[in-house]
Amino acid sequence: MSRWLQRGVTRRAVLGAALTLVVLGAAGWYFFGQSEPTPWNKPATVDGAIVRLTYTGSECQDSAEVEVDEDSSRVVITVKETVRARSCNDVGVPYDVEVRLDAPLSDRELVDGACQIPEYEGDVECGPSKVTVEPSES
Repeated sequence: MSRWLQRGVTRRAVLGAALTLVVLGAAGWYFFGQSEPTPWNKPATVDGAIVRLTYTGSECQDSAEVEVDEDSSRVVITVKETVRARSCNDVGVPYDVEVRLDAPLSDRELVDGACQIPEYEGDVECGPSKVTVEPSES
C-alpha cells in the first residue's frame, strides 16, 4: 500500500472515531440530561406526612425529581430539575410538588437540600432567616 493511501485510511479512521464520540456524547446528553438541584420557595405547607412546596424552574424543563432523606431529627427535600434546551429565556415558571414522607414531619426540621450546596448559599430562597415550614394555624 502506498504511503499516501495509508495516510488517507488513517485520517478517515480518526475522523470516523471522532464523529462517533461526538454522536455518542450528544445522544447521552439528550437521553440522560443533567439534573440540577433547585431551591424551593419558602415556606412549604405541611399536613402530617404530606409536604407541599413550589419551586421556580425553567419553562424549558424536561423533567424534575424529588429526593427525600429522612431521619429522626430532620427531613431533607431536594428538587432536581433537568433542562436539555440550550436556547430558553430566563423567565421562571412556578411548579408545584407534593411529597409524601414516611412519617409525619412533626417537630423534625425541614431542610431544602439545594440550600446545603455552596453554590446556592446566596440564593434568595436560601439562608438562615428563611422559614421552611408554613406556621400552623392555631
